[in-house]
Amino acid sequence: MQPITEFIQSPAGRQFLESNGVYIDRPTFEAQLRLPLEPDLAADLGQPGKKLVCSGQQIYVDYRQSVLSKVEILRDMAGRSDLFGFFLWVDTDRSGSDNLITKFAWPNFSKKGPITIMPSRTREVEARFAEIEDERLASAIDKLETYLRQYAKPHKGAKERFMQLRSIFMGENHHTLGEFNLRLTNFLLEQVYDYVPPARLLSQMLGQPAILAEIEQFVNALPEARQVFNETIETVAGHGLDPQLSPLDEHYLPLFFSCQADDQRLRLYRYSENGDHFAGGRCRCGQTYRFHLGQRRLSLAEIAQTGRWSPDVCFPIYFNDRVSGFVAGKSSGIYLMVLGAVMRRVLGKSPVPVLLPTRLAAAEPDSLLYKYMTQ
Repeated sequence: MQPITEFIQSPAGRQFLESNGVYIDRPTFEAQLRLPLEPDLAADLGQPGKKLVCSGQQIYVDYRQSVLSKVEILRDMAGRSDLFGFFLWVDTDRSGSDNLITKFAWPNFSKKGPITIMPSRTREVEARFAEIEDERLASAIDKLETYLRQYAKPHKGAKERFMQLRSIFMGENHHTLGEFNLRLTNFLLEQVYDYVPPARLLSQMLGQPAILAEIEQFVNALPEARQVFNETIETVAGHGLDPQLSPLDEHYLPLFFSCQADDQRLRLYRYSENGDHFAGGRCRCGQTYRFHLGQRRLSLAEIAQTGRWSPDVCFPIYFNDRVSGFVAGKSSGIYLMVLGAVMRRVLGKSPVPVLLPTRLAAAEPDSLLYKYMTQ
């Protein structure tokens, strides 16, 4: 099976994507945009009456072109009076789920490995709960300085740029990995692009009643949604495109929970007892959790009040009616195609169009940090 970067090179591949609402051509994408069905998010962003274009991304410490292309598209839209682009920064993923959450893309130290800011024992902890360590930040910036002195080619103004960067690592009172990464991200984007996209944190959106209602609608339709989800994965694979998703089983719930004892993230699963439905999970530390969902109509009220739950990759479903379109990446473009089928066939929704940037790779070193140090 092909990765999407190869799949889009053929006319048949592009036609298959467009038939599923994923566009490569930006004018074609923009022609499909409509005002959001639900106006609450536009009002919250201070943009009533505008078409909202949303892009989502885990908060990294460094970014490759596949993500920067999404930023560039939103920056190009910033001058439009009818469109408003914003980022939904995902701070609810595990710190170890992607190397770039805690490691620089550049420089590459080969045997020594990349520079890391990974807090101790936090690979399974969400970025919003992982407590940052000042000594780890100091070590990381010191290693970068060593590299610049010993190996990097000198660039005009590089010393001044490094000292500005160092102040982010040493001069701020950060509490969590998510907070630090967002501060560093905004700094690098401002310096390199002279643009920081308007944004919301996913964790801050989860407690909103409207979003909870969307998740409950999905949870109450899981038997049908699971069938369509799995069928669509097979269809995608049948066209030669790697779906990057695994089939859902009968105990699936689109929810995670962070352990109250050690913050480790665990997936919740669904089970029934005597007509009652529950969400359950067990942490590696041995702590077990059980939340009552209800009998006929399932409710997340008991889980929601903890403030320690988070969604899985299905979360774009909950925002579909509040935006006009999505700007996706290499993986999320495929996810949205699968989720679009679930929305259309099970939830009675009209999936908004998806734009897939064509510039998904760059010459090495492919790194925002590198762009900053050598601009």
